[in-house]
Amino acid sequence: MLTLPERLLFALLVVGATAYFIRRIVVLVRLVRMGKPDPDHRLEHVWQNVVDMVLDVILQRKVLRKPLVGLLHLLIVWGFFVFAASTVNHFAGAFIDGFSLFGSGRLAAWYATMEDVFAVLILVGVLGLAFRRYILRPESLSRPSAESALVLTFIGGAMVAFLIDNAIAISLGLMEHADSYIVSTWLAKAFVGWPEGPLMAVAHLAWWCDGIMHLVLVALLFIPTKHLHLLAGPINLIFKRKRPRGRLVLMNLEDEEAESFGVSKIEGFTWKQNLDLLACIECGRCQDFCPTYNSQKPLNPKKLIVDLKHHLLHDGPKVLEQKATASGDAQESEVPAGPAMVGEVVETDAIWACTTCASCVEHCPMGIEHVDKLVDMRRHLVLMEAQFPEQADGAFRNMETSGNPWGLAPSERAAWAEGLDVPIMADKKKADVLFWVGCSGSYDDRSTRISVAMVKILKAAGVDFAILGSEERCHCESARRLGNEYLYQSVAQEILETLKQYEFNRILVICPHCLNTFAQEYPSFGVTYSVVHHTTFIDELIAAGKLSLAAASPCAVALHDSCYLARYNDVLAAPRRVLAAAGRTPARVPREGVHTFCCGAGGGRMWLEETLGTRINTLRAKELMATQASCIATACPFCMTMIADGVKDEGRSDVAVKDIAEIVAEALVVS
Repeated sequence: MLTLPERLLFALLVVGATAYFIRRIVVLVRLVRMGKPDPDHRLEHVWQNVVDMVLDVILQRKVLRKPLVGLLHLLIVWGFFVFAASTVNHFAGAFIDGFSLFGSGRLAAWYATMEDVFAVLILVGVLGLAFRRYILRPESLSRPSAESALVLTFIGGAMVAFLIDNAIAISLGLMEHADSYIVSTWLAKAFVGWPEGPLMAVAHLAWWCDGIMHLVLVALLFIPTKHLHLLAGPINLIFKRKRPRGRLVLMNLEDEEAESFGVSKIEGFTWKQNLDLLACIECGRCQDFCPTYNSQKPLNPKKLIVDLKHHLLHDGPKVLEQKATASGDAQESEVPAGPAMVGEVVETDAIWACTTCASCVEHCPMGIEHVDKLVDMRRHLVLMEAQFPEQADGAFRNMETSGNPWGLAPSERAAWAEGLDVPIMADKKKADVLFWVGCSGSYDDRSTRISVAMVKILKAAGVDFAILGSEERCHCESARRLGNEYLYQSVAQEILETLKQYEFNRILVICPHCLNTFAQEYPSFGVTYSVVHHTTFIDELIAAGKLSLAAASPCAVALHDSCYLARYNDVLAAPRRVLAAAGRTPARVPREGVHTFCCGAGGGRMWLEETLGTRINTLRAKELMATQASCIATACPFCMTMIADGVKDEGRSDVAVKDIAEIVAEALVVS
């Protein structure tokens, strides 16, 4: 029981802390709201997001991908919820003697057992995480900081104080439902026989330590530190965007009021992107799975978000002050300019290093979207500064003038089909399937063999199809992800006009980047097509009995999942079923499915030289060859090129690299 002066002191501490919390919340809310409106945010998704958030927070689904670390986090998270009521009881009990949210009945006894046991489980979690951070010190974690030590010490200290306070109360016979406190009852044995006066003093001290530590821990959420994610993380998950992962925001290039395009300043991000930054847990999962970081490139996705967060927190208030000054809400004052976001806060080399594989997004437990921020900064560099890698300049010009990245003649686009009697849409006007061959499938010597194999399959199955031939052109997806939004949108309108001339039910593609463009990006222009990747289409043909495949001796094939096929468009089962039908058993690959490792060609990197660090395709090729499979199967022309080059660079002429369509074409039984 507290004396009146103690209650007054505690009340002052609580009121002061509450005032500080409110002040900090107001600042943080203003920093988030400083961002622009988010065109992809829709309130109708909120309730589903709430359900997903509860599952992510309560079950720690993504955190548990690292089982031991996830379990330690889970103990603390669950303990946080269990001790929420205990904290209320503790603070309210300072002013109302004997206060309990659960009264004094059976529910109170049950809760007493829960909080007593979880006090120990939280200590286990704290000690385990401290051992990992300060003894094992994995590379993905930030260097040990006073902040982390303080948080872990105070969480553990609060639990120790709680147990000591309860144990002494039990030893003195002052605790209601004493039998329910399993751990505290055991600890109470250590205090039996002690003088009552010293015991009461120790219990009193433990009570104060528990209360003050709780206040400090809450304060750490708002200072702010990385533990701000405990507040911002769940909110960020609630407002997670539901648009397809492969769909970028369509810029309004005709906005006459726009002063610039892309993002070069922290206030240029949307409010959702700002909230992303505050939600970062700094766990390093994005870094662990990033192909650029793991190949010693300048981009570290964790550092990207952390640096942007610090920039928002440090320089954001200056921006707010400048806006207030400009609007006349404050007196004229000279506000010092912060560092340039593009070039200083985020190095230019890091911006161009991204392959947009979205592995960082897939593994982030807080739902942070790294790729969009990098693309927005690329857009600024390209559209406003005309700054981009030298090789991109040639690719941009070739895409614009010749309709393909190599600058080859449009009239030669269908040269691969000579002698195959491939129907042209301009002649037929309508077909069930429009086979969009793509630039690689039309011009690249290796990839044209995929197109030939696909034609063989289509004819064997009796599919009514046609190609556009010289009317087809590059859709400039690579240019868009390199920041050239203007080129992408101009070409998109041209392609849409071409497609309007013909009748077809589906668009068939052999490239996941084409799949993503037509299926995920073009709905932003108000059109929706039925688009199918060739592995899915072949799977359908086999299931319908339209293809007869020769029985072959089963052999293992290492399947490389394309990022834009597996992670962006969730095409996972079809490639595996097709391989199985062709007598090829997919070997166990360490990183596969949605957790696949990038080949290095995405995000426009296909057209840029890779001069820094280790080549990404070499890392992936080694990983695939380590399965001891004699063949590597791909389902993307970009992946085909990159993996084949990686295998060649390793001098492994004994390992074949084939597209799934080629494997099926070889197994066809033509009657």
